[in-house]
Amino acid sequence: MIKGKKAFKTPQDMLDAWNRYKEHCNTRTVVQTVFSQKDGKFVSSEVPHPITCTLKGFSSYMGMDESTLFKTYTENKNFKSVIACMKQDCENDAREKFENGTLDSRLAGLWMSNHGYTTNVEQKVEADMSLDIKIDYGDDE
Repeated sequence: MIKGKKAFKTPQDMLDAWNRYKEHCNTRTVVQTVFSQKDGKFVSSEVPHPITCTLKGFSSYMGMDESTLFKTYTENKNFKSVIACMKQDCENDAREKFENGTLDSRLAGLWMSNHGYTTNVEQKVEADMSLDIKIDYGDDE
C-alpha cells in the first residue's frame, strides 16, 4: 500500500481483494510427516490446512494494520456495507470450519466469543427441599 493513498478506490475493489484473501485462507497447506510401515521410512506430504478469515488477517494481507483499515474505510458510507459483509463472512467462516471439523472444536468457545457467542449457560434450578423425617425408636413399652 502506498502511504497517503487508499488501497481500495471502490467498494468492488475491496470486495475483490477480500475474495482473494478468503481464497488464500482456504487454500493454505502444511507439510505432514508420517512413518510409512510399508516403506519403512518417514514420508512427508503437503496437506490442506485452511485457516479462518479475519479482518486483522485481511489487513495484514493487504499490507496495512487493522486500525488503518477501519479509520480509512468505515467512515466512508460507500464501504460500510462491504465491511459489514466482511465481518459477517468472518463469523460464518469460523462457524463452518468448527462445524465441519476443519478447526479443533476445543477452540470454538474462545474463537466464537469474538463474534458475540458465549459458552455460559444460565440454568434455573427448582427443587423441593422440604424433608419428612420419621424416626423409629423401636418398641420401648
